[in-house]
Amino acid sequence: MTKTNQPLDSVEFDTLATHLVRRGLAEESSGMEFAALAGGVSNDVLAVTAPGLDAVVKRALGQLRVAEDWFANPARIETEGQALRLAGRLTPHAVPAVLDLSDGYLVIERAPRTWHNWKDDLLIGQVHVPVAQGLGRLLGAWQRATAGAADVEEQFGDRTAFDQLRVDPFHRTIAARHPDLAEQIDRTVEVMGAATTCLVHGDYSPKNVLVDPVGEGLWVIDWEVAHVGDPTFDPAWIIGHLLLKSIYRPASAGAYAEAARAFLTAFCAEVEGAVVIDADQLVRQTGCLVLARVDGKSPVEYLDATGRARAREVGRRLLSDPPTTLLDTWEYLT
Repeated sequence: MTKTNQPLDSVEFDTLATHLVRRGLAEESSGMEFAALAGGVSNDVLAVTAPGLDAVVKRALGQLRVAEDWFANPARIETEGQALRLAGRLTPHAVPAVLDLSDGYLVIERAPRTWHNWKDDLLIGQVHVPVAQGLGRLLGAWQRATAGAADVEEQFGDRTAFDQLRVDPFHRTIAARHPDLAEQIDRTVEVMGAATTCLVHGDYSPKNVLVDPVGEGLWVIDWEVAHVGDPTFDPAWIIGHLLLKSIYRPASAGAYAEAARAFLTAFCAEVEGAVVIDADQLVRQTGCLVLARVDGKSPVEYLDATGRARAREVGRRLLSDPPTTLLDTWEYLT
């Protein structure tokens, strides 16, 4: 058994190998190879190869890898697996297949080796508008299909992980650090908490999008905080990240804005007649998320002090002096 860049110790590797054999995913542990993949701050993520097996294994962490104390229930791995299965039934081309979900491990199909993370493209100023447009259509399709679905609400009604991994470290943290904006932030949380509209991914960001560099294929991964809730959260997450990239690479701000427009246009066209999008809440959510990525518990790693100050200014203005439409926010950057 070969272990490279390991986040686990040898005993845990042996346990995982035994688990995969017991579940029928591999014939034997000998010849099994593990390699650590980027799993953000909240999971151990391993690529596993063996005769007849080429997969990714995830295990949720109880304490996240950040500078501040941040804890979450590892049982969220079950939510992620079930959400992937639901999304796979609705759009089988857009998510990895779930191969197994048991004993705290999620085993999923591995993306082709040529695919890469959309965030990597955006950080170097390569803005592929069709990717943004496709993500808008995809999100709209999921929202339309799950809007008002009682069985989906029953399965994904628990927001514990979302509260632990999003609301507390983002919204509540920035409310404490920006008390003059607490009223607007609290209003955002109140509206979000009352919404039971449709399935929400909860981390619909470029880092969780894998793209085919030579085709139109894409996958959306990392569904650990999926829940039934506020339909503005996911689009705000995409727009917020495109704003942050515009601050990071101001020369490409026009391209990021074009991507944001294509995303929102496709998304709104898809949900029309099925899901009502509260425009004010969408702006507030975006302001909260931009501000949280500099003053929350998990700040983005690519902004320098000047960039953080600019993002802080944009996030605060979205909450205190909102634009007429969300896309008008790019005027704040000029």
